[in-house]
Amino acid sequence: MLQNSITFDELPGAVSSLTALVRELVKEVGELRKMLTPERTIPKSATQFIGIAEACQILGKAQSTVYALAREGKIPAYKVPGEKEWRFIAGELVDHVKGYKRESSIMSFDEMEAEIRRGTRAKSPNRR
Repeated sequence: MLQNSITFDELPGAVSSLTALVRELVKEVGELRKMLTPERTIPKSATQFIGIAEACQILGKAQSTVYALAREGKIPAYKVPGEKEWRFIAGELVDHVKGYKRESSIMSFDEMEAEIRRGTRAKSPNRR
């Protein structure tokens, strides 16, 4: 380890310099804590577990389907080691469903107009 010797006369300046550095570090640590706090504080409602019946209601699926999806890891689910029961977090299930939301098959006016101009619009089967 490299040690720098300071004289007694230089000691007050060194202490003052170190104090300033410590203040800067405290400020930076505080800023980092503020940045990390939202990730660490999860609302209690989001961490409350629900059972299979509520999960079925949210997903709109039968119990056997929900169990299969949970076993396959296709939906967010938790199982306590040594227990048979699956547990779910309602908010995660809702987010999962929103992630797989289908886009509307109804075309906008602009899309229809573009297809007509390209000549790619499907013809009606009743039209001759």
